[in-house]
Amino acid sequence: MERAGNGFLLRFGALAAGLALLVAGAGGRAQDPDLPKKKAEKKAEPKTPANAEELKAELLEFNKAKTESAQRDALRAFVKDKARAKQGVTLAAKLQKAGKGTDRPFTFTGALLVGKAAHFVKDYDTAEYFYEFCAETATRLESGEKMLQAFDGLMDLYWDAKRYGDLADVCERFVEMKGPKEVDDARPFVLEKLVQAKAMQGNTDEALRISESLIQLTEGSWYFVQLKGWVLRQAGRYPAAIETYEESLTKLEAFRGIPREQKDRMKDRIRYSLSGLYVDNKDIDKAAAELQGLIKRHPDNPTYKNDLGFIWADHDVKLDEAETLVKEALDLDKKRQEKAVADGLIDEVKETSAYLDSMGWVLFKKKDYKGALPYLKKAAADEDEGDHLEIWDHLADCQLALGEKAAAIESWQRGLTFDDVSKRDVERRRRVIAKLKEQGVEPRVPPKRDVPPKRKID
Repeated sequence: MERAGNGFLLRFGALAAGLALLVAGAGGRAQDPDLPKKKAEKKAEPKTPANAEELKAELLEFNKAKTESAQRDALRAFVKDKARAKQGVTLAAKLQKAGKGTDRPFTFTGALLVGKAAHFVKDYDTAEYFYEFCAETATRLESGEKMLQAFDGLMDLYWDAKRYGDLADVCERFVEMKGPKEVDDARPFVLEKLVQAKAMQGNTDEALRISESLIQLTEGSWYFVQLKGWVLRQAGRYPAAIETYEESLTKLEAFRGIPREQKDRMKDRIRYSLSGLYVDNKDIDKAAAELQGLIKRHPDNPTYKNDLGFIWADHDVKLDEAETLVKEALDLDKKRQEKAVADGLIDEVKETSAYLDSMGWVLFKKKDYKGALPYLKKAAADEDEGDHLEIWDHLADCQLALGEKAAAIESWQRGLTFDDVSKRDVERRRRVIAKLKEQGVEPRVPPKRDVPPKRKID
């Protein structure tokens, strides 16, 4: 289903880390099924409006967080109370704009953390302001490491905000820069993000042209062949995408210089992408075969078990086996999160929305509607991962089967307010609209949102 979150708070220096991926990683933004689920921070009870002086003092402490671990800890603590964090980033922007030049209260480090906090609480305007400040500061200092951090923040922001035109612009801006060695080394990977932005804008030909150039530049490396497959998938050209991912597998197998264990992990990621592509191409048997192979190699991985269970349930096959697989996924996910809590990576164990939805959907397919409903309600209620059309469509189907027509209609209407996150959602949206009309209800389709202009530092 590929609906899990991205572990935003643990995503520090993603672009810089990506410099090693040509020989040790996978391109694009697919979920990493080898890692424990990186959950959103524990939701605290809303507090009364924060004391401005106390909040200011806490914000200014960001300037002192010099190491990556210190920055991560400071950010996690700050955003634990989202309401307070929203007040904080608003105050930080006011303070920063009131200063001029070197009188601004936030240094590069402090501004970067404020930008990340604003990004996390979805105050995208404030995040953009601070990331731009960091980009300008880093460029003036000619610090390659800082330039990567700032521009990576901007790129992730525009991706998350679905501002693909702005993402393309900032990628092109980075590519054209002349800077330290780190900037030169990162250029191919920023071009990768440019390809993704072009593809999401529907400019498939340009995305493919750049992909082909990257393939030639790296002498046919598997990494950018995989990127080409991603573009073809976004364009709905599934057979060609499958063929390209398979070519990437072949090239990866022949690639020397990667330890076998590491290479196997990369191959598994490509095979996981292939399993989703086979579903897109309506070849369920091949999708299941890929996932069964992955489960055999990684029996403790909840993602693979959840996906196979969901695919079987969604196509009304092997429902008992599907239920067993999803139950195992929920149990494995709980154990992984318990370990993450013990390791200090997250604050609490919280059931994963996608897995809850899978369990609810399996039970729905087995016509156990009363058993399915609590799982589907819990999945939809997750404020971090539940805002997904597919989850609310499943909930509505279950409510309607139980005779709760009014509740089903409201769930379908709510689902239509969420953005599409994959090509499959486009077709699902059409089906949901048809379901509402079958109930004699006019869909409440939200108006198209205006994209704000790019923000510059005052």
